[in-house]
Amino acid sequence: MHFHSRILLTILLFTAIFSASYSLIAHSSFTSFTRIDWNKNDQSIELVMQMHAHELEAYLSEEVGERLSFLVETDLPTLETAAGPAILRNLSLELDGKKVSPSFLGLELQGQTVFLYMESDWQSQPKRLSFLNKLFFNVQPGQINSMMAVVNGRRQAGEATPGDGPIELEF
Repeated sequence: MHFHSRILLTILLFTAIFSASYSLIAHSSFTSFTRIDWNKNDQSIELVMQMHAHELEAYLSEEVGERLSFLVETDLPTLETAAGPAILRNLSLELDGKKVSPSFLGLELQGQTVFLYMESDWQSQPKRLSFLNKLFFNVQPGQINSMMAVVNGRRQAGEATPGDGPIELEF
């Protein structure tokens, strides 16, 4: 083997090793974000969850037992139908010490981000909020589920990782 070939082979090998290592580092944690708003006018609690489409489609594909993709138009109804129960099964929400069971309203895809919409009636301004999103905790190492709640313009936030309890906020 010629000297130049060896150098080229060495460079390619190091590039491949670095790329694989970087890929593992770059994808060692996954996140979702949920915004919770008390809507005084509608007297409701509104939740908007967002996450990367790839993570949700992989999770739902496993649950449904077939490969689904947000890029395949005919898969969208199946993804939306499967998303509601999967999301709601992994959420825990309490307001002022009372368990709240939001309704899943639907989802939309914007680029590579999925937005999921939920809502529940809630007549009065909540004083305490307890929230836990356990989605992906059992399948994604390094999962971080962040949230922000807004009540009468006052914002508070928190995050949960596997093994954490609910995020507790007071307004």
